Amino acid sequence: MMTTTVIKDPVCGMEVKPDTAAGQTEHQGQMYYFCGSTCKERFDLNPERYTDKSAEVTKGGHSCCG
Repeated sequence: MMTTTVIKDPVCGMEVKPDTAAGQTEHQGQMYYFCGSTCKERFDLNPERYTDKSAEVTKGGHSCCG
């Protein structure tokens, strides 16, 4: 039985499969995967907003995806 890794888009929190992600970016040696180009663009403009674990990121209904 094969399992598929699922990770969360750091911008919207949507579950994404790395092999089918709409985009990816490497930041400080770690790879991040995105549900769509909008989330990737937001991350690329300000990665610290989404990688700082102490920062509260609002995830409101995946409006970026729909």
